Amino acid sequence: MNPSNTTDRSADVTRRPFTLYATEGRVYVSNVRNKLVDLGSIEQAAGGIGYVLDGEGPAGTGFEDIAAALGDISKRVSFLYLDGQFTAQADLRESMADRLDGSTQLHFDIDELGPGEPATDPDV
Repeated sequence: MNPSNTTDRSADVTRRPFTLYATEGRVYVSNVRNKLVDLGSIEQAAGGIGYVLDGEGPAGTGFEDIAAALGDISKRVSFLYLDGQFTAQADLRESMADRLDGSTQLHFDIDELGPGEPATDPDV
């Protein structure tokens, strides 16, 4: 029997897709089940676009546009943070459907294990 090497496993197994939206001064995120939740505020501030995410999430400022701010959010949120927001909040998809048309959007994937966490082989 050959030992399993978990470092050779594909990262695609643990990556999950999300979509960020910015509209009406708020940042929203949807998951693969199309649940939509509110993450926090985004607005024009002195020195550029700034955002503050709820629930001890990250904050940032000085972005040249909303797309750049969403890109920063996608790099700074963890799977655990997003999972907590989806668990704690009600689904806003129906009430926000019309307002998301034409909003700035960013599709991204995030590894649910987080950096440096080994994948385990279920056959071990």
